[in-house]
Amino acid sequence: MHLMLSREHRLLLRKNGITAARIALGMLFFFTGLGMLFKTGGLGFATSLVSSLGLPMGIATMVAFFVALIKIIAGASLMAGYRTGLAAAILIGFTFLATILVHLDLDDVNLFKNLAIIGGLLYAMSYGPGDGWSIPHKGKKIYESESDTAHRVETAEDRSEPFHI
Repeated sequence: MHLMLSREHRLLLRKNGITAARIALGMLFFFTGLGMLFKTGGLGFATSLVSSLGLPMGIATMVAFFVALIKIIAGASLMAGYRTGLAAAILIGFTFLATILVHLDLDDVNLFKNLAIIGGLLYAMSYGPGDGWSIPHKGKKIYESESDTAHRVETAEDRSEPFHI
């Protein structure tokens, strides 16, 4: 069975799907960062995880606090669609580093979860906030507009190859 969507439905899905995915990814980081700071034992757990890498407890606490701030600020930026590429790049770096330092074991499900998250962040970094709701950066739109997207959909429909945006 092959699912076929009309041109209008594909455009609607792209407009709202990219926005929904961006917000969901941002929420993941934003709320885990808040949990690190405000949940009982949150910062303590993060500190013990960082100190297990060989850092002294004082430095580990500062690193854990800094990580929480990065997750909150970059997650909020991603949710808002403000400086999407920069926020995604920062979160890619953080997630990659956490994966290498903590989850580099093929039996650890978090390794593959983090790789999937990195994939979503790469998409957000590449294609920006989407045509849905976002806070523009100084009024500049550096990603293609909905009319550009519509033209690409029409062009792709004329070919037998898959449509990618």
